[in-house]
Amino acid sequence: MNHKRVLGTAAVLGAGAMLSLGAAATAGAAGVSGPAIYVDHELYRTVATPTDLSGTGAPAQAWDTIYSFNGAQRSVATAAPGDVGFTGGRWQVHSVTFPQGYAAALAAGDLDGNGVLDATAEVQAAMASGAAVDNGVVKYFVCTINKVPG
Repeated sequence: MNHKRVLGTAAVLGAGAMLSLGAAATAGAAGVSGPAIYVDHELYRTVATPTDLSGTGAPAQAWDTIYSFNGAQRSVATAAPGDVGFTGGRWQVHSVTFPQGYAAALAAGDLDGNGVLDATAEVQAAMASGAAVDNGVVKYFVCTINKVPG
């Protein structure tokens, strides 16, 4: 038996386990996600980076928007790679709340009837009705998004 190989393998496996635990602990801060965000009715996963671009003074057209619903459902982004005007993953996150409840926002904004707000037009319809409120920008950061394979 080659003890060096066994010890080396154990060290690699142990380091991998520690990295997995570390990634799980910081899943909200950085790293590859599972299905996390909708763009035009399609699910995307993210590759977040631990960046904070607040205070850069970048103009409004430098950012795409992510609407965050504080856990009520997955977020919705206004653009994805390949869309005209996509900023390359520079985001301003808007916190959205539902003063009459999530069900009222769905009733007002779920234009395709699939039980979720999954496109910018749907979020905007819910906001136009007053069933959803944009509370403004809460974060600026960089994050790539990739379509979840079918």
